[in-house]
Amino acid sequence: MGRIRDAVVMGARTVRRIPIPSALSHQALREARRPNPPSAVLKRHAVEVEMIGRTRCVWLDGHLARQEPVIVHLNGGAYVSGPFASDWAWLSRQADARGCAALMIDYRTAPDHQHPVALDDTESALAALVADGRLADLPWVLSGAHAGGGLAFSVARRLRDRGDIPAPSALITMSPWLDLELSNAGITETGQVDPVQERRMLREAARVYAGRTPLDDPDLSPINASLKGLPPVHLSVGLRDLFLADVRVARLQLEEHGLDLSYREISGRLGMQLIPRRGEDIERLHREQADLIERVLSRP
Repeated sequence: MGRIRDAVVMGARTVRRIPIPSALSHQALREARRPNPPSAVLKRHAVEVEMIGRTRCVWLDGHLARQEPVIVHLNGGAYVSGPFASDWAWLSRQADARGCAALMIDYRTAPDHQHPVALDDTESALAALVADGRLADLPWVLSGAHAGGGLAFSVARRLRDRGDIPAPSALITMSPWLDLELSNAGITETGQVDPVQERRMLREAARVYAGRTPLDDPDLSPINASLKGLPPVHLSVGLRDLFLADVRVARLQLEEHGLDLSYREISGRLGMQLIPRRGEDIERLHREQADLIERVLSRP
């Protein structure tokens, strides 16, 4: 019996380490894409698809946007896919908790589109919302997961230096992809427990999305930019996430600049979640995020 068990364990470990071609991983991610909310979200919110500028966006309770603040979310998906069910579940929960409108910006992705399309789509949508009065007079929150988390940092940094779009009142990022080079040596620590193919897939996704732009460009890899002057930040990561080392570096940078920072590491994985994760750690994380949203959106 012991030999059979050992053989099964060895076989499972071997299969886990077999590299999956990046093209196959990207195809699986694209097939997991949920451009519209799942039924559980449809039952709780008035859902409306709107082209804002050139960008496809989806509102949850968009009719509240002129009376209540807005949560703007940027989905994960390694710049090749998304949003996923997990993005919709998070956004629905936080909109319910605050009783406000929420917006998913469905920015375009690779391989059909390359950098800076995600930045351009996001900023053009925000500019259009300001122009028509839905984002000009009330505070708002910018959130993002995985690739969307890194994108949220880049957008917040750029808005810091612009005057035509008000900066978000808070930034909430979950396991953000902050370095498209994947250059931090600390990645090997979590790489031992992450699927081997994840790093391969991410390297190919970065290459396809970046195009001719160097991967260390601050607009692609905000870990290389100054994070000074950002709004209050809630930053979270899983202890088994590939980005753990980079997120810890970002935490130190934010603390050095004296920013209003809430930080949470949770067990297991938080990044690249295609379906909503449950558990005590997740519940605590969601409550902390909701507390920050309520605090900044309730300011006079």
